[in-house]
Amino acid sequence: MSNRTLFAALLLVASPALAGNMLVNATFDSDLSGWACPINLAPQTTDSLAAEIDRLAPWHDRSVAKLGRTTVGVSGLDMPAAGALVAQALEAELPAAQALKEAADDLKAYYLEAAAAFPDPGSPASRKEWLWSETKLGEALLALQPRLAASADPQHKILGNLTLIPAVERWRLAAEAPGRSAS
Repeated sequence: MSNRTLFAALLLVASPALAGNMLVNATFDSDLSGWACPINLAPQTTDSLAAEIDRLAPWHDRSVAKLGRTTVGVSGLDMPAAGALVAQALEAELPAAQALKEAADDLKAYYLEAAAAFPDPGSPASRKEWLWSETKLGEALLALQPRLAASADPQHKILGNLTLIPAVERWRLAAEAPGRSAS
């Protein structure tokens, strides 16, 4: 934006009567190169967990660059592979409980770190609510929980009943959906 444009805007605020003529005769810079956001901020609906993970990658990268660290990595998987493991658990045989827990923990950390880099990151509580109420990951983990809880494998039962979904989120979600149990 040129100094003339900025001056005209300030003059309009200070004295609308004097600024009117100046704005009519003002020329505005049309070269806006360099003023583009490198990340697409337009709301989009993702149809898969993999697409959502991919869409969050630039935000996670920004968060890591800003903080100089990440808590992602306990599973040893990259995020697409961790997402594929969760998707596999929903559609096929359950993987080992420890591998699934670590992949889910990495994904939750990845999402929350990415959300912390959003233009308006909100509070930690609002980011957790976003994770569980508005994302494909939250949807997938909520769908996976009853399957794990009903498993004959005791490790899957523990994962499904105690560690996959934090108790505070189970209770919050149960309170929001009257037909849903907090188990």
